[in-house]
Amino acid sequence: VVFFLASNFLPVVGLGIALLCPAPLVVLGLRQNLRTAVLGMGVATLLVAALMGLPGALFFSLGFGVLGVGLGYLARKQNRAVDILLYGVLVSLGSKLLLILLATKLTGVNPFSLDAETMQRMTEKVFAFYAAHGMGGAGMEAMKEQMTATLKMMPLLFPALLTMASALDCWLSYVVTAAVVRRLGKVELPPLPPFGQWRFPKSVFWALLVSFLLALLGTRPDAPRVFLQTRVNLRLVVQMLFFIQGSAVAWGLLVARGWRIAGRMTVFILGM
Repeated sequence: VVFFLASNFLPVVGLGIALLCPAPLVVLGLRQNLRTAVLGMGVATLLVAALMGLPGALFFSLGFGVLGVGLGYLARKQNRAVDILLYGVLVSLGSKLLLILLATKLTGVNPFSLDAETMQRMTEKVFAFYAAHGMGGAGMEAMKEQMTATLKMMPLLFPALLTMASALDCWLSYVVTAAVVRRLGKVELPPLPPFGQWRFPKSVFWALLVSFLLALLGTRPDAPRVFLQTRVNLRLVVQMLFFIQGSAVAWGLLVARGWRIAGRMTVFILGM
């Protein structure tokens, strides 16, 4: 609860503190059992509700609590860090989908179905505010066009962005929690393999071929919109996986030759 409150009220450093929110629940799950971890999440959710209201409690329980309980349970059942992360991503994605569903019921805004007119109105309001404060000009117009194009694509790419956000959230929480558990002693999370040894399954290549096939089907005038949406989301996820795999190969080759600093610089440059 303290970590969650700090992440909400402390500027800048709050983003880092947010990564610690699942850690106590993971420790509970490792040292005790699933029932104790769920009970801990329930008590923490009630405290957050008393301090920040129902929206804060929902965001805590579904944004951090379920992931912490899930990682603790998976760490007791699985011996490989890769398996824990794989199932952890599914837990994180499921909890975020449930959070979006509840947020949609409360606010009436569904991020999966935002139309172009709504996006245009949002953009006009933002840049009207800037223009009213003397921040117009050619540069601002170019930024407006870029932002409009990006916002139009957001609802289409939302499933892929949500999936990647869940994967990043799970990985960061695992790394931070593993460091915390290691300092506490007695129990620990299985270590992740070195980045140079990361290998994705060969089925990722077939997913890329499926995205190409959907791209061909999506060019037909009578093609359903679901073909386009599935293709762009699958393509985005697969491209990110290929980028990570390629970076791991580059890192592994350079580290194998003793060029650790060069390997890190190469991956950093690729990321930029």
